[in-house]
Amino acid sequence: MKREDAVKKLGKLLGKCFGYRVDRDAPGADEHAEAKAQLPTLRTAEEQAEAAMKARREAILAADLGYQTLVEDYRAARARRHAASSAASRYKITVGVTTELFFHIRAQGHSWEDVIEKLTSRGSADQRRATPAAAAE
Repeated sequence: MKREDAVKKLGKLLGKCFGYRVDRDAPGADEHAEAKAQLPTLRTAEEQAEAAMKARREAILAADLGYQTLVEDYRAARARRHAASSAASRYKITVGVTTELFFHIRAQGHSWEDVIEKLTSRGSADQRRATPAAAAE
């Protein structure tokens, strides 16, 4: 079938917003079927080689005491950073507005006073930006 005829037929089947691409380097039908048939065997061989490689790596690193010390130091440093990051990103009170799908945070603080202060100071700043007189100042 010619491309022009195929495009007309596809337009009727899929509507005027359809699209297509042509891969000139793609294998033919026979090569495609042959490659697809080889995939399970090749996947198994790859997985076996990867498992052997990982086992050897683990054996080598388990015997290296210097490496084991570095791993312990890394894990301890990571745990300390994660704990500090968690504490730094959490607030006692979070307020916002809910839309159909999301909760939009407007202010966070450690007390109701903190939250109200942030909302009122932000609100007054938003109002100043919105008024033409504030822009002239």
